[in-house]
Amino acid sequence: MSFDIVLNFITGILYPALLVLFFFGLTIFIHELGHFLVAKRRGMKIERFSVGFGPKIWGYKKDGIDYRVSWFPFGGYVALPQMSPMETIEGETESKADELPSVSPSSKFLVAIAGPFMNILLAAVLAAVLWGVGMPTNLAVVGWVDSGSPEELAGIRPGDRIVKVNDQKVKTWGQFMEVVAFSRDPAVRVSVQRNGAEQEFLLETKVNEQFGVKMLEHLWPRGHPFAQRVIAGTPAERAGLLVGDQFVSIEGIPIYSSDQLRDFVSKRADLPTEVKVLRDGVMQTLTVVPELNADEKVGRMGVELGDQMEIAQPGPTPAEQFEDILVSMGRMVTGLAHSKETGVSAKSMSGPVGILGIWWYAIASGGWRQGLHIAVLLNINLAIINLMPIPVLDGGHIVFAALEAIRRKPLSARLVHAASVTFAVLLITFMLYVTYFDIQRFTFGRLKGAPKSDTKESTPATEPVTQP
Repeated sequence: MSFDIVLNFITGILYPALLVLFFFGLTIFIHELGHFLVAKRRGMKIERFSVGFGPKIWGYKKDGIDYRVSWFPFGGYVALPQMSPMETIEGETESKADELPSVSPSSKFLVAIAGPFMNILLAAVLAAVLWGVGMPTNLAVVGWVDSGSPEELAGIRPGDRIVKVNDQKVKTWGQFMEVVAFSRDPAVRVSVQRNGAEQEFLLETKVNEQFGVKMLEHLWPRGHPFAQRVIAGTPAERAGLLVGDQFVSIEGIPIYSSDQLRDFVSKRADLPTEVKVLRDGVMQTLTVVPELNADEKVGRMGVELGDQMEIAQPGPTPAEQFEDILVSMGRMVTGLAHSKETGVSAKSMSGPVGILGIWWYAIASGGWRQGLHIAVLLNINLAIINLMPIPVLDGGHIVFAALEAIRRKPLSARLVHAASVTFAVLLITFMLYVTYFDIQRFTFGRLKGAPKSDTKESTPATEPVTQP
């Protein structure tokens, strides 16, 4: 096994996976730590502190508390028999609730809200780090329009800066795709700035079969393609192309995206081609003769590409990051509420497998800053979802505590247990349902092919590695 293969495995697969496990574990741990600290402060009985569900992998006991890491890392819990016991999920408790001193509704409320509060706190800390170190920014600027596509025929051109979609302002390519996906109409009004003037286009969307949402599939964002790997014995190596070279132009035509570069190279098999690259800040002019790829029947140089993103320093403030995430969540909720018009349904959502896969992909293709941004988003999402008034979630415990305070006596333990188990089963069933579609997407879709990550954090890649 060559050194390059080992290095690519470590940097492109293992490193992102370890970062995902770290941040995901930290998110769960911080949430449960909030419950644990407040429960301990309020003098409640604590039997277990578990990161993950199911059988124990590793753990120890101290002061009568069983600390453990369990096999299924899709959550965690603090076993508190004086709250709403959940033996079905958390395992049998050593102490029965009716044998322990009663707990005030205020204590139950504080314990329940402490988990989401800690996630918000962690999100604020991580957002502050991104504010300081900078965040990868993929502006809503068109880098390439597929030749002959409806978007090109409508008048969209490379270099157009997208400023609004259906009168909603967008700054990044992600926001642009999001507004298109949640549009209630099959066509969207896209406003662009070109040469200081604003123009509006009516563009027909297409439902992407992989993700089940509307997209404008022939538009690509502006990037800065660079050589992520130069394959030995290929025209690129013979021409002197080096890893890290950033493509500026081909035959005098400016290059703005990997897709544009591949398209140009594919048409120049066996033709001497002038390629200008930026190397360590100095422009270099090379002559490459792409070879005809026997399988694809197109020209190829022999380079694995990545698209670089600019690092906005300082990054957006924590308040701006929180606002963008909340707006995004609002769009998702609105899209689900109008499912018939938007086409967005539970199939479009991601469960634990999908979240971990997307998180890994973000780090593998965009560097640790991208992973940090996903961690901020996940912590805010987790906090808000957990506050929903559903039994088994923290919001359900808060509702139970409020009802106890109003009634001035505990709720029926049998009723609370039955409601919690019922909704736990429904929640697990829903997670398995969306996970089924996650696995389909990763098995048959674009994310099946793992990109080899560029390890230079100052210029992370934003697209999967491809060969021109």
